[in-house]
Amino acid sequence: MAYPISVRRVVSVSIVSALVALVGIAFSKEMLNEPKVWPYAEMQWTKDAVLPSVQGVLLWGDPKTTEHGMLRRFPAGYAPPPHKHPSTERVVVISGTIEVRYGGSSAKFLGPGSYSEIPANIVHAVKCGEQSDCEFVLASPGPFAIIPVAAATLPPPGVGVAAATRSGNTPTEFDSFSAAT
Repeated sequence: MAYPISVRRVVSVSIVSALVALVGIAFSKEMLNEPKVWPYAEMQWTKDAVLPSVQGVLLWGDPKTTEHGMLRRFPAGYAPPPHKHPSTERVVVISGTIEVRYGGSSAKFLGPGSYSEIPANIVHAVKCGEQSDCEFVLASPGPFAIIPVAAATLPPPGVGVAAATRSGNTPTEFDSFSAAT
């Protein structure tokens, strides 16, 4: 008799697989002296220095200088202003739904198990859905910083993101999400 595969099990396996891959990347550069085994209830969430509505837990590395990974939590409905990062940003959604937008793209809605990779210096905007908080793993190969973009600009629809962002083409105004703080 065949047993139906539950959505919860598929999402759990997807999340665990993504986390193992991200940890494997970090492990190749950061050899551990001791195992890190943290039950969720024991994690020490701290407020983000730049975005006080956001909380995080550093998992490995040093976001100020090098490769790192962290858990992040946005409150329901939260949207930081459009921004960019100095290093590639890789995200695996654990819970909630995150809307991601960048120049020339339509909105993408990422639920649990979904993956996003935004190259360095690409202007983008994100928003946590109104239904629940959003938790995600964020990994980056270099320093992490949130660089707000003055006048909230992105390339016009149809213009390649990399070409417009890096070539200096005149961007158009981007209708950003309103940030809830």
